[in-house]
Amino acid sequence: MSGTSELNPTVAVVMAGGRGTRFWPRSRNARPKQFLAIVGAETLLHQTVHRLDGHVSPERIFVVTTEDLAEETRRMLPELPPENVIVEPEGRNTAPCLALALVEIEKKIPNGVMAVLSADHWIGDRELFLADLDAAVAHAADRRELVTFGIKPTYPETGYGYIESEGQGPVLKVTAFREKPPAAVALQYLESGRHYWNAGMFVWTLADFRQGLQQHAPEVLAPLDAWVAAGARPEALADAYRQLPKVAIDVALMERASSVAVVPTRFRWSDVGSWPAAIEFQTPDADGNVTQGDTLLLNTRDSAFFGGTRLIAAAGMEGLIVVDTPDALLLVRKDQAQSVKDIVERLRAEGRTELL
Repeated sequence: MSGTSELNPTVAVVMAGGRGTRFWPRSRNARPKQFLAIVGAETLLHQTVHRLDGHVSPERIFVVTTEDLAEETRRMLPELPPENVIVEPEGRNTAPCLALALVEIEKKIPNGVMAVLSADHWIGDRELFLADLDAAVAHAADRRELVTFGIKPTYPETGYGYIESEGQGPVLKVTAFREKPPAAVALQYLESGRHYWNAGMFVWTLADFRQGLQQHAPEVLAPLDAWVAAGARPEALADAYRQLPKVAIDVALMERASSVAVVPTRFRWSDVGSWPAAIEFQTPDADGNVTQGDTLLLNTRDSAFFGGTRLIAAAGMEGLIVVDTPDALLLVRKDQAQSVKDIVERLRAEGRTELL
């Protein structure tokens, strides 16, 4: 079990309501990214929960998802009590998601330390992850600070937010959260040694999380507190939820709070954000190609083919990603892979919901 005492038991909250639109056409509304085995044999959701095996008991692992995904989430995770799948009426970003988890969990474990994890990230080095998690939990319980995890940058990524820190040791003081930077600034962050990628994982006591929301983002918490005070009827939650702003927890709380710490992580991490990220986990052939399924390639280099039930044949291709499904075929250049999200938005705008 976790190193925390029974006075402050660790409670894991897995955010699992995302849609993973950059993994279309494999990722769909009914089977989003976290339900897919993109890296390894297990789905990303299974990996996230099983990473805690023997460290956090199933009774203290909660998964927050939306109503349309709740039944499949419970089916995929039979080891969790069914009531530990917390259902949002709709997705309204991470601050409402975690505020709902707070009001649900504090009824049962009011003295808990909440570890917030994402259902669709990949983490290597499980033992290092658990050791870093324990360090964050101990710091949150002892020092009563909000704790986040910082990933040591390995290249000047412009698509992540950054955490600026000061000090030395296993836990550092956070001096600022920095938005996604332009390339030149990202390079400065990489070279500074004081900046970390913001992985969107957090640890705090339930009491400190409540106090933080009350002080910095009462609009996120007050409607849910009123819902609980009125009896927490499931059918009334949608009305309370409509009153909540659509806001990320970083913006609502972390960027405003003064007592924030960061654990510089030692484990390998990826948000598996798009098809090129998935390719990084595959072993390419001599021509730099990654293939899944039946493929026939001629004079083709540095490409990826994710096949289905039929043959994919390619000749003279370079820098291409192909994803085949029964009702949709994706072809996109590697350097344009972020455009997959735009394809999904176009399909939605055209009312082609059967493909979403």
